Amino acid sequence: MKSATSVYDEHVRFYVDFVDRGLADKTDIRHVLLERIESILGERLVGARVCDIACGEGYLSRLLERRGPAEVVGVDKSTELVGIAQLRSDGANLQFRVDDACRLATFDDGSTDIAVSQLAIMDIEDHRALFRSVHRVLRAGGAFVFSLLHPCFEGPFRLPDEPQFQVDADGGQVAVLVRRYASEGFWRSGGSGVRGHMGAYHRTLSTLINDLLAAGFTLERIDEPIAAGGGLAAQVPRTMLIAARR
Repeated sequence: MKSATSVYDEHVRFYVDFVDRGLADKTDIRHVLLERIESILGERLVGARVCDIACGEGYLSRLLERRGPAEVVGVDKSTELVGIAQLRSDGANLQFRVDDACRLATFDDGSTDIAVSQLAIMDIEDHRALFRSVHRVLRAGGAFVFSLLHPCFEGPFRLPDEPQFQVDADGGQVAVLVRRYASEGFWRSGGSGVRGHMGAYHRTLSTLINDLLAAGFTLERIDEPIAAGGGLAAQVPRTMLIAARR
């Protein structure tokens, strides 16, 4: 079985179109997460060296570069996505390069002030190696802020036999169906969405937090943003944001 990271090279156009559609929709959860990341980091961005881990086509890097850091370096394992990020680059202090998030081999120890990652941790096979690598490249007191699919409400499901949601008579989503929360590892949802194409790695919340602490981080904040408006999306968080300090 291929890892979830490697398949991004096989589905680049699908993924980039998916991201672009989300960014074009001002109600998309990405915009909420971007605002939370900016709010958490605040003035720490000014003059900082920032590493954007698993940057994809680079939208988080481009946003943060406008907030005054000395340098933003976006890294991704996908050569094609890095190429697209380079083409879309619009800042003098912005660069992109191919690097494995579990090694960060192009970074020296203690060379980075801030590490960020947007909705990518669940695509990385070895999260413990990722945490260790980020800890290594951050200076003492450096910030690590990352978002991911909420592990409690975005666990493994398989279409069409195991739908993700319970629906009412009109087809409206009324509940999230959680079946295998304790079953950690790679899963693929079926269907035509991102998790049907690329799959994901599921970990319990306790696994993620305990392994983050074991890597030497201090937990600073957990956010569970919800969508604006009504309905299930305004009651059950689909994503989570975690802020920690080396």
